[in-house]
Amino acid sequence: MFVNVSALKNQGIDELIESIMLQAEVLDLQANPERHAEGVVIEAKVERGRGPVASVIVQTGTLKRGDHVVLGSAYGRVRAMIDHRGKQIKEAGPSTPVELFGLSSLPNVGDALAVVVNEKNARTLAGHRAKEQRN
Repeated sequence: MFVNVSALKNQGIDELIESIMLQAEVLDLQANPERHAEGVVIEAKVERGRGPVASVIVQTGTLKRGDHVVLGSAYGRVRAMIDHRGKQIKEAGPSTPVELFGLSSLPNVGDALAVVVNEKNARTLAGHRAKEQRN
């Protein structure tokens, strides 16, 4: 499928959105909210009083407050999540952008988010990823 789009001239945006929605409906594209969350880091920063903060988009599954996560070579337990409106939330389903607090270090943009069972597994996986990155 091909759609002519120009952001400068503001042309074809509606047709692009319509064609994406059509493809999603025809191909029955849906994420499973019943599994562990997976996503990607889109922004990372250090905030005074909060420590390392990562903005992520949950791609599949549901991310819950208290989950143990690994983001590249960073790991931690989700202490709090803030949605795009600035409100604290307890769960983030598929295609939801959130800010995560409670990380050990600052992840890189583009790092994958993965939920693990416990902190020991999170540390092990983060250490393995850090070692691969150094090599």
